Amino acid sequence: MNTDNSNTNRKKGGRPKASAVSRKSKTIGVCFSEPELYAIRHRASKAKLPVSVYCHDAILNGVIKEPLKKEELELLRNLSNMGNNLNQLTKTAKFLSSKRLENEGLLLLNAIQTIINKLSDDWKNSKRKKL
Repeated sequence: MNTDNSNTNRKKGGRPKASAVSRKSKTIGVCFSEPELYAIRHRASKAKLPVSVYCHDAILNGVIKEPLKKEELELLRNLSNMGNNLNQLTKTAKFLSSKRLENEGLLLLNAIQTIINKLSDDWKNSKRKKL
């Protein structure tokens, strides 16, 4: 008699059930190559997260932008080439006269500054979509 009454008043043990909104019951299958999987595992371990949590957060919080335009890529290549020229110029500086070095350096500096300004203006006013 007394045992039936005590069972109904007693609190149920265990973890409470998650609501239908917060419950993660749907799965999506994604295939990775071996190198990709190793890279994901490495990044997850650096973040000190399980792979599934890392992938979940990366998918929901990651920002994917459309690729750079051909003109922007060409400008970046030109900038890289100018950087190489500047490096070569500094290596050969000890053989050049100071006035010639100054003239070549200023020309290169102005060209680099022009490209940087163009890229920064393009990227500030860019209509690149976040995909």
